[in-house]
Amino acid sequence: MLNPKRNRFVSIFVLIAVIGVGACSPEPGYQSIQGATMGTYYRVQYKSEGECVSSQAEVDMLLLAFNQSLSTYIEDSEITKFNNDLGLDFAPVSHRFGSVLEAATTVWDQSDGAFDVTVGPLVNLWGFGPTDADDFPSSAAQAAAFTSVGMQNLALQRTYEGATEVFSVRKNVPGLYLDFSALAKGLGVDEVAQSLVALGCDDFMVDIGGEVRTQGLSAKARPWRIGIEAPDATRRGIIQRVLQLSNQSVATSGDYRNFRVVDGVRVDHVVDPRSGKPADNSVVSVTVVHEQAMWADAYATALMVLGADAGIQMAEKLGLAVLVITKTSDDRFVERYTPGMKQFFLEFPE
Repeated sequence: MLNPKRNRFVSIFVLIAVIGVGACSPEPGYQSIQGATMGTYYRVQYKSEGECVSSQAEVDMLLLAFNQSLSTYIEDSEITKFNNDLGLDFAPVSHRFGSVLEAATTVWDQSDGAFDVTVGPLVNLWGFGPTDADDFPSSAAQAAAFTSVGMQNLALQRTYEGATEVFSVRKNVPGLYLDFSALAKGLGVDEVAQSLVALGCDDFMVDIGGEVRTQGLSAKARPWRIGIEAPDATRRGIIQRVLQLSNQSVATSGDYRNFRVVDGVRVDHVVDPRSGKPADNSVVSVTVVHEQAMWADAYATALMVLGADAGIQMAEKLGLAVLVITKTSDDRFVERYTPGMKQFFLEFPE
């Protein structure tokens, strides 16, 4: 689970940094938990008081159960079993599996197909999955991979047994392959955050590979400060913007580190499920603030695929807080953001 080449939950690049919270030595009263999951790191900081006491063992156990459900790189995980099953009948799935698929279906519909959790075969084909690719895939290979891509190729059913929700999923084509990488890290953040809330924690920050959820105040007795990295591979670690967040989540998707060059042509890792090819637009980074990290994660990916104009249009329609950074033909970076995002900007960090 910890090899980034073998786990597509991995954050190839960390686009978000927590500013001024003292990761290794938090202020008195604040505890820090750090570990590894989904091919990347996790970090939890929280104010320990009353019943609000957690441990690395507890967080690890939660995340192990999470991966056992949604990781495509565990041979006996729930999602792997579903992907390997060639049957075309409705099959029951866990509440976690059904809920994340329901959310994915919503974003697919809102984005007119730009976000699609069945795109895995195409991502693998273009060399951004577990196996590298040295050449462009042939037209025949692209067409073959495309046949099982599309959320219209599955059906999700929700029923009730008393007050209990029961989810079932059916494939409409046997080769359909689900991969929740585009929103699973965010969901993992949300589940860790929910576990802290259940303990009575009021002030905390959860970070898994750059997807962040905050509640209350940081150890500095102020909103949590989250740095958005400049989308320039030559200026790694330079902060583009600082956000002030409390009771909000943030996720960033970018294309400036995870790409390949084939025969002199740059190929980015963000694949457009509508065309079957890597997205070809000027967007280099999208940051989304949302109450839940899962939704921020999913929307950031969707907007990367849509491009600046269509992405901003979708964000404004949905009332999303979004920062889009594009790159011009003369290599300048230009910011565009929705009205809802400006409120989170810290213009002059101390």
